Amino acid sequence: MYAPPHRHQTDQRVPKRYLFRMTYYKNLQAFFTAGMEFAKDNPQGTPRYRISFDSIVARRGTVHTVPSGAAVNAFVPFYFSPSTKMAFSIHRGNVPLRDPAGQDLGAANMDDVAFMVVDPDTLFQSGRECWFTDQACNSGIVPVYENDPLQLAHHVDWPLFDDTPTMAILPELGYNGVCQFQHDRDAVPHQHRSKKRMAEFLVKDYLAMDEVAGIVLKSHRHHAEVATWMQQAGVTAPLLVKPGCFF
Repeated sequence: MYAPPHRHQTDQRVPKRYLFRMTYYKNLQAFFTAGMEFAKDNPQGTPRYRISFDSIVARRGTVHTVPSGAAVNAFVPFYFSPSTKMAFSIHRGNVPLRDPAGQDLGAANMDDVAFMVVDPDTLFQSGRECWFTDQACNSGIVPVYENDPLQLAHHVDWPLFDDTPTMAILPELGYNGVCQFQHDRDAVPHQHRSKKRMAEFLVKDYLAMDEVAGIVLKSHRHHAEVATWMQQAGVTAPLLVKPGCFF
């Protein structure tokens, strides 16, 4: 049985952490209109554009579960930075894009990716079930799950995030960025860096748009379109163009 953890205040002695939810930019219109993004297994959700590997998504709906027994696909997932192995795979043209009907639209492109940036404290305080891990949920190595907000500063391997050189600085949100390198190396402590840098944060059922601290695009290519959708839906989060958050 899941028991919500106690609410807490962020420790101001450690860097401010943010969550990054990656999506195809056209999905934003549906999320804004509904006021939320539903988890994949939530029956209230509707088909969307997908940037993913079908085999991994399927395992997250059956094989991979959190300690409460729910499937990972019952949650909206986030990474702890925009620089991940998955983002780099998209950059290299290795991840397919599918439309809501499931049609293959070819390789996904980072120019069409948007990040929804969320403060984890907002989700902890929402009352919905939250978990975070020390590495990717779909890794061959089973991750260690944690739901105590006080453990966030210790459970994730933050030195791998806080190393240099730095990318993705967002002064508008007080985010100090992340080490741009996420690949594995032979030397300690980088042997499993790519998996650890894909540590996840999961929130049950949905992400509300009023919980989003900011939306980040790579260029002005889709800025006007997304800004119009936000205005129509009354979404007030800052819309930022930050090429430094992308490969």
